[in-house]
Amino acid sequence: MKADILKLLLQSHADGDESSFRKAALQLAAAESGAGHVRVADEIRAIIAKMPPASTRKAGPIVDIASPRGELADILEGGHRDERLRDIVLRDEVRDLLLRVISENRSRGRLERFGVSPRRRLLFHGAPGCGKTLAAAVLAGEMGLPLMTVRFDALFSRFLGATAVQLRAIFAEMPRRPGIYLFDEFDSVAKARGDSQDVGEMNRVVTAFLQLVDADVSGSILVAATNHVDLLDRAVFRRFDVIVPFEKPTRDQLVDLLKLRLGTIGLTEAQAAQLASRAEGWSFADVARACDDAVRTMALDDREEVTERDVVHALEELKRRELPAGR
Repeated sequence: MKADILKLLLQSHADGDESSFRKAALQLAAAESGAGHVRVADEIRAIIAKMPPASTRKAGPIVDIASPRGELADILEGGHRDERLRDIVLRDEVRDLLLRVISENRSRGRLERFGVSPRRRLLFHGAPGCGKTLAAAVLAGEMGLPLMTVRFDALFSRFLGATAVQLRAIFAEMPRRPGIYLFDEFDSVAKARGDSQDVGEMNRVVTAFLQLVDADVSGSILVAATNHVDLLDRAVFRRFDVIVPFEKPTRDQLVDLLKLRLGTIGLTEAQAAQLASRAEGWSFADVARACDDAVRTMALDDREEVTERDVVHALEELKRRELPAGR
């Protein structure tokens, strides 16, 4: 992978394509970070930060080499992410845990000198819309690694045995292309064996997954996310280093989310507190959608600041259109 980055660097420099050159340099920093060379990665990013704004002289598509290619392009969706810890509202204990995982993986070489490895198998579980997928993107952004999301619609094949083969292809890619590998809707892969409604093929998929996890010695981070932790095979839990519950937001967390999304365009803390009381019991995702709707109203009205009324209207509209009764 590093050789591909260096070739892209040289080609973009030869073409005078400053935008591609900057992107390739950032990918080199990510590769160094993924290899445990944190200081080198930080030095590369510091150099990039001092570069003048890019003025691309050669038009054309910029290729992100983090994107899967070949057969894996049908199974994985990947790319670098911009999300950071400042972009997500988390319980203090979850934030501290993610910070520790990031620190351990950035210091992999130091840990391995003492015969231990960083924790890099994470299971996120909880209700829909409570931050599991966003947390995986934040990990990728903070680590400077691509987020590689498994497409389950393509993973599961109608051909007997093909799903396990495709799982092996994903795990074979993990040492070649360091990244955050997200198995969303994880219960689709790791459903409890012996379920009377499942055919033998699903049992073989679960067994193959467990074997592949046991054999994996790559530097990639595996994140599994599920809304139905109770459906998982019991043997799965032993394969994860960290199990993180994502719960419905508290009122204080809703206040933090409203300030995060709307505080820079006029929403006050007092208004956020008042609005949070209207959204108690909602998920982070639902409230974030209402915030976006309020911003759309503000923009269409040719205003620069959002009002409490904009958000109230957005919350009521969303509740009327889409939220289940009693939510």
